[in-house]
Amino acid sequence: MLPRLPHRVLDKLHWWAVLATQAQFLVSVVALLRAPDGRILLVENRFWQGNRWGCPSGYMKHGETPERAARRECREETGVMPRDLAIARIEANGRRRMEIWVTGTVDLDAAPTALQRLEITRAALLAPEDALARMRRSQAVVVRSLLPDA
Repeated sequence: MLPRLPHRVLDKLHWWAVLATQAQFLVSVVALLRAPDGRILLVENRFWQGNRWGCPSGYMKHGETPERAARRECREETGVMPRDLAIARIEANGRRRMEIWVTGTVDLDAAPTALQRLEITRAALLAPEDALARMRRSQAVVVRSLLPDA
């Protein structure tokens, strides 16, 4: 269990840890995953400030493809193995960071419960309009552009 620290302190500690353990140019993957009925898989991230709901995401390791990184992150964070992953969007996010969005599917009827408790506090499968209302604004903008029915 993490100690109760102000969000600002946790955020700075998180970024120092990331910069100390990752390459100086960070490439993150974000997975927009949909169940067969169209619901979107969201996770609540302990380290995000404010609205902490969003798509599963994480940093790529050296030599990983975006699809492999997305599979690894989803498996680590939720225990779920996504299928049919494809790169959907690439965005520069500042001078030292790039974000690669992948889309895919998950065979789920209910939200996963095998969560990585250090980082992920909850998961949910939500209808697109509910997911867009709950998730971080920066992600909602991208998700809206990637959904054919939004």
